[in-house]
Amino acid sequence: MDIKSSDISARLLATENLSIVRATAQTACFDIVSRVLTIPLWKDMTPEIEDMLIAHEVGHALYTGIEYMEPIKQSPRLRSYMNVLEDVRIEKLIKRKYPGLRKRMNEGYSQLIERDFFGIKQIQSLDDLLLIDKINLYFKVGFSSGVKFDAEEKVFVDRAEKTETIDDVIQLAKEIYEFSLKKHKKDLDSKSLDDLYLDEDDGEDDDDDYQFIDSEDDGDYKLLSDESDDSEIKKTRDRRSEKGDEIEESDLDSITDSAMQQKLKNLADHDTKYIQWKLDTFYTRDVVIDYKTILSQTLTDTQYTEKYIQDENRYGSFDATYFRKHRAQKVQKYNKFVEETTRTVNYLIKEFEMKKSAQLYKRARVAKTGSLNLNKLYAYKLREDLFKQVTILPQGKNHGMIMLLDWSASMQKVIHDTLEQVVSLATFCKRINIPYRVLAFSSSYFEEKNRDRRDLLQENWERMKEHANKVKESKQNIIDSNTNFSLLEFFNSEMTTSEFNDMSRRLLTKTLVAQEGFSLNSTPLNEALVWVYNNIGDYIKKHSIEKTTLITLTDGEGTPMCAFPGAESGLTGHYWDEDKRKYCSKQNFIKDDVTQKTYPISGDNARQTLTLLNMIKDRYQIKTIGFHIVENDRRSLGWAINANLPDFQSNFGSLIDSWKKQFRDNGFALVNNSGRDELYMIPCSSTKIVETSLEVNNDSTARSIAKSFGNYMNTKRTSRILLNRFINVVA
Repeated sequence: MDIKSSDISARLLATENLSIVRATAQTACFDIVSRVLTIPLWKDMTPEIEDMLIAHEVGHALYTGIEYMEPIKQSPRLRSYMNVLEDVRIEKLIKRKYPGLRKRMNEGYSQLIERDFFGIKQIQSLDDLLLIDKINLYFKVGFSSGVKFDAEEKVFVDRAEKTETIDDVIQLAKEIYEFSLKKHKKDLDSKSLDDLYLDEDDGEDDDDDYQFIDSEDDGDYKLLSDESDDSEIKKTRDRRSEKGDEIEESDLDSITDSAMQQKLKNLADHDTKYIQWKLDTFYTRDVVIDYKTILSQTLTDTQYTEKYIQDENRYGSFDATYFRKHRAQKVQKYNKFVEETTRTVNYLIKEFEMKKSAQLYKRARVAKTGSLNLNKLYAYKLREDLFKQVTILPQGKNHGMIMLLDWSASMQKVIHDTLEQVVSLATFCKRINIPYRVLAFSSSYFEEKNRDRRDLLQENWERMKEHANKVKESKQNIIDSNTNFSLLEFFNSEMTTSEFNDMSRRLLTKTLVAQEGFSLNSTPLNEALVWVYNNIGDYIKKHSIEKTTLITLTDGEGTPMCAFPGAESGLTGHYWDEDKRKYCSKQNFIKDDVTQKTYPISGDNARQTLTLLNMIKDRYQIKTIGFHIVENDRRSLGWAINANLPDFQSNFGSLIDSWKKQFRDNGFALVNNSGRDELYMIPCSSTKIVETSLEVNNDSTARSIAKSFGNYMNTKRTSRILLNRFINVVA
């Protein structure tokens, strides 16, 4: 939708310096005399449809000459036939010249079909369409259009496909029109005269006589009545036409061509503004708090215990013995968790390697080495395969993983169980040497850590204010993604084993979360995604990652990002038109400078999240997986629908029932059409890792022991839901 890039693309495709005009026109058109390409401002126009229409009009610029208009002037009834067949010709030629346009144009036409731009949804049978309409649908949509041709019609279809010149189009248009006219006359003659006129007022038969008069001058058929005037006949014709009956020659016009032109006219937007936004890339400080800084700024569990006791004793008597015992239990649970996780991860690594090997062998191919196999020389006259063969296994992709972890107050109930899942996943990535990074998005770190540094807080606020003023002076539409959020780096593939264990222990003994700067607060998910969008490329390049997986783990929506003051009406969907004295609609979008794709953006937090995920996915070709932790009650599940499916219009109750059933069967629900490659709805109960024991009786058979072991390992695997789903992705 960016004016400059689209204009340049049109000129490059046309190989001439066309005049590009964007105006409140009814539809896209190209003036073959003045060489002006007019691109209207449309509402609800996708980039695919706009690109298709621009390519179509450039096709006219390249291949349609002034001679195209002469037969239309002589016989206006050929207009729709000429339009359809010329579209077939010029689109074939431009796709031949620029093969890369083929897919984009197909996408555009597919979207037009979904919106019923050709007006065929109300047609009961496509066989009732005129031949020219069938040709129009077939060449614009393909086999998926559902149209079928008989042997006589297929001759014309083949000729349409082979048109190369305008003369070919003119001749074929005349012949198809004559063919359709003859067929139309034949159909009319086969109908009884009583069926051609239906009195819908009283439902009774009319005894008046009717006859068809063939005018030699223009070939029009007219339905005449001695008793009825022309206006009544017209009304009857209109009623018959609405029902699909063809009773006059004017109905030989292509309805699909007319419908598309009318739909495009309806899209012409005289009021809507199209506003392009940009994401703010300015930060007053480094928002990533690396793991070394976190370890240096926080106490170990032993240090934290002693400091807590010392602080509490200042205010009176404190049961230090009980508190030490309580803290010792947490350490004991942590040690047990590490022991169990180590065994489980070791098993899952073996399973992962087998899955990975199976996938590689599945894609293996056999090739000849170029060296003779001496054991086959005896058969050289009987067979040609005398060379040694080698099996070539494709190299596995270098995977990488980045996780964004919700560090908000609403995670309080499940934060410990969630962290156990995260540590299990990080342990697995560490063991198989996958580059990984776990970042928790937090809104509390900076201000809590510096609450006694008023000078530092004031300095930061001044920098933010100065930046906001510069944005306002630039008159650019910038979205403020520079709030006081931070990304806490809990795990990184560059950590030593000692650092990894120290971080795990502080997290799982609830030592870290209790310290200043690391408390749970709000949910800056969207700000975190903006940072990932701007910086993940460097991480991928640094570690030579070929397949990246971005995981988001949250229990709700992120807070919405707002526009800087001074932007046009903010991120709302309307603006006040002073001249028209009314509110008009406004379309907000973001364009990716790398992919050149455009995305809708609004002030709605859930829609912002989906847009950012799509931008990240398209720019870096990564896989996006979401885990949404939710309470298993209908109210919470309803909120989860709004958070992940903001455009969901179907039955909430049915979807919630479906999720609940999946909770019972699988422990999670798979959510479709969420903007992510995979989104898992996880009830709070499923975040807890269940450790079971393997029980074998003395009289157990080998078969029963194997079954018990399988169930035992399956429980360990499925209860670690993050790790289990991740293995399925990277194997």
